[in-house]
Amino acid sequence: MKHLATFLYWLAAVFALALILVSFDYRFGRALFLATSLLPGMFCAKFFLPMALRAERRRVLAVICVVASTLIIEWMSLLLASFHTTPSENLMRAPFPGLFLNPVFILILLVAIVVPGELLSHYLKKKLSEERYVTFISDRRKVVLPIEAILYVESNDKEVLLHTQEGSYRTRTCISQWAERLDDRFVRIHRAYLINIGHVSSWTPMQVTVQDRVLDISRTYRGSVAARFVG
Repeated sequence: MKHLATFLYWLAAVFALALILVSFDYRFGRALFLATSLLPGMFCAKFFLPMALRAERRRVLAVICVVASTLIIEWMSLLLASFHTTPSENLMRAPFPGLFLNPVFILILLVAIVVPGELLSHYLKKKLSEERYVTFISDRRKVVLPIEAILYVESNDKEVLLHTQEGSYRTRTCISQWAERLDDRFVRIHRAYLINIGHVSSWTPMQVTVQDRVLDISRTYRGSVAARFVG
């Protein structure tokens, strides 16, 4: 349900962008193609901006780099898509409305589309948090596991381990996908660890203890981890 709703949201966002371009006298087919070309920059902002905002050091610089990179990606994508759809005899004309080359307008578009998408994602994650079981493939067999039974998720080389009191399960699903799939009981403490805070017996700003396993908190996630426990 979550993935379907997210897909439909981005489909609607592309359609809305296409309608904006139609208002600049573009044919709908070309407008839709150009609107689709904006997606790489928006996905860049969606995935990298939260990481920049969580950075413990040089946070402002990280945010500026992500915003600048996103703008460059958007401009290049728009120009390439516009040149691709412009007849050769019209290439000397302005390939794209000047408004879409204005960084302020591009940022407004990004905020207007990415922020509601993130809010929708958080809402669905919270709405679906009542899901009690997770289904996945481990060692070529289907496993149905109560979410509450998962102590923590560990990324180990090319596989990911789901640790429970009864044992561990190996999967090929990456830890970032598990972070999206699991509910708010789980918090990322390291690029290699995603823990169930309900099973944390103790914690310090540097480490958490899950059952009898001590796990390190990386510098990147110390602020967000502390906020979860203190809050």
